[in-house]
Amino acid sequence: MTTTVTPSDLNEIAYRREYWREYVRESGFKPYMGTTPTSIIQTLYEATKSGKSITMPLVSRLKGSGVEGSTRLSGNEEGLGKHTHSVSVKFRRAAIELDKEQEHYDFSNARNAVRPLLKEWSMDKLRSDIIDALFSVVSDGVQVKTVHTPLNSGRNVAATSGEATTWLTANQDRVLFGNSTANFSTTLATALATIDNSGYGAAGDKFGTASISLMKRLAKRADPHIRPIRLDDGSGREFYMIFAHSLCFRDLSEDTAMQNANRDARAREGKAMDDNPLFQGGDLIWDGCIIREIPEIPTIASSINVGGVALCGAQAIACAYGQEPRFTAKKEDDYDFFTGVGIEEMIGVNKIQRKDGVSGDKIDNGIVTGFFAAVGV
Repeated sequence: MTTTVTPSDLNEIAYRREYWREYVRESGFKPYMGTTPTSIIQTLYEATKSGKSITMPLVSRLKGSGVEGSTRLSGNEEGLGKHTHSVSVKFRRAAIELDKEQEHYDFSNARNAVRPLLKEWSMDKLRSDIIDALFSVVSDGVQVKTVHTPLNSGRNVAATSGEATTWLTANQDRVLFGNSTANFSTTLATALATIDNSGYGAAGDKFGTASISLMKRLAKRADPHIRPIRLDDGSGREFYMIFAHSLCFRDLSEDTAMQNANRDARAREGKAMDDNPLFQGGDLIWDGCIIREIPEIPTIASSINVGGVALCGAQAIACAYGQEPRFTAKKEDDYDFFTGVGIEEMIGVNKIQRKDGVSGDKIDNGIVTGFFAAVGV
């Protein structure tokens, strides 16, 4: 009798794909990643065969009025606004080495912890890359330049005041400081200094329900528009996704209007209490926006501490893979005494931007960026 033997490399590939799915899911951003142009974080795989970067096409909405009645359409056509955005990929690796003597002494069985630790490292890097991209002002190849001290400081850097000014000048219709558009300045430090912690809405610059509605209006009025996510269930419903600093999310949770909505408007039937954020925490919903707390979003220091809030529509972030994560082994083992296990992936993450037709400066394609008071604990 002949027994079928599964090749060891096939087992490894199966494990690797499961590893990749798990670490993307546990990063906190998995529900918003997809391969279609309607995804908030558009995932690209074209560079897995070869190439340093992926260039994705972007088109502008039609603005012409067309023709009515028997007016000739010939000669009244409208040009299609074409734009491109590129994201580059770069290898990153990490490894853990164990020696036989220390393994012999160690009752915790460290070898079994190696792969979970490498997965956690990849997960943290992906999450940091996405947060850095959300609050970046410009991308330079695989690197992005952020308004905060970058979380992935090995790859990304803080933007200069001049780079921040260029970004603010090009994105005035999609950047909000506090709860008033009058706080805007093309000098980042000046605009941040206008934010105060005295209250909500007209009374101050805490993040609340009025902030969400204002950011949503900016998204709809911005040119080019920030496209909402549309449900494919025939209902015609659409929404935006908001990722919020922890203290901004706390302030929203304490906003009286938000609390009243959760108390009075949430379903009470069945086990509805199990899903009510008043009792269980979790995402909040207001004015067609889903708000999710991202604890890792860093605080920006100014006259008071400021937290970032990103309202995202379709094609906000690009995440490109040149190679999905794979485990590697150290070849030099000093006569079987040392064991080395590594992880290797090729990835690039940045904010999708398009060039302004007049200035040539880059405009954020799918994000309204907000800065609000983030004081306390």
